[in-house]
Amino acid sequence: MRRDALEYRTVTNAIEMVEMEDLQRRIWGESSVTPVPQLMAAIHNGGVVIAAYHEGKPVGFCYGFTGFRKGKVHICSHMLGILPEYRDWGIGKQLKLSQREWAIENGYDKMTWTFDPLEARNAYLNLCKLGGVVRTYLESYYGEMGDGINKGMPTDRLLLEWDLNADRVVSSINGSPIDRVEWRDYACVLDWELNGEHPRPVNRLELGEHTGILLSVPVSIQQLKKDNLDIALEWRLALRNIFKEAFSSGYVVVGLLKSDKPVHAYVLEKGVRVDE
Repeated sequence: MRRDALEYRTVTNAIEMVEMEDLQRRIWGESSVTPVPQLMAAIHNGGVVIAAYHEGKPVGFCYGFTGFRKGKVHICSHMLGILPEYRDWGIGKQLKLSQREWAIENGYDKMTWTFDPLEARNAYLNLCKLGGVVRTYLESYYGEMGDGINKGMPTDRLLLEWDLNADRVVSSINGSPIDRVEWRDYACVLDWELNGEHPRPVNRLELGEHTGILLSVPVSIQQLKKDNLDIALEWRLALRNIFKEAFSSGYVVVGLLKSDKPVHAYVLEKGVRVDE
């Protein structure tokens, strides 16, 4: 299949929106579908739906609506989904860039969305390729969910903040993913060890007062869930506890440090300015 045949466009009518509803079912099943009436209401009140098309057929989409916090308006990017066979095509990043362009044209300067802290691949996109930051942990955000991705695990989320015109954002989206040499010297507060074939979380250090710290995260949580759900739950709780403590102590997530081991590492720093 030709990747250069991809097209991105804003969805504005009910007929195309029916395709978006069907696309959600194909990606997630019936349990996570936002219906056409809600999507149509959102796009007529400050929201947007953008879809990726391949050879005329929708293969991915993102959906956002107006958010409001502390007297300031932002766009809340609530959903992004891609058909499994298209997930290595770079569509997720391009959908976000298209959404950013639309948001700026429509007067927004900030976007937020949530993602699972155990999904390292999403974290790298959000933090290093898009330049977002995180300072908020949301425990069991969606309650119990029975779909294939979330079943058996508390639905904890990180809240990503994307200041659309910030220097780090502009630099990262222009082809320079954020990855600084000094990250490798930061103290590893949440470390790991092998338990058979799988990495298990280990607290090596107290949080303490550091310029920067590292928190390990499995490279492939979905495979780990299939192989050993108990260890996956250990990772959920270990990261939950240290993230909440770190955020209350003034740390901000600024990146994800990749490795050739079965874990990557979140990078947290103190003294990072995040606009209120």
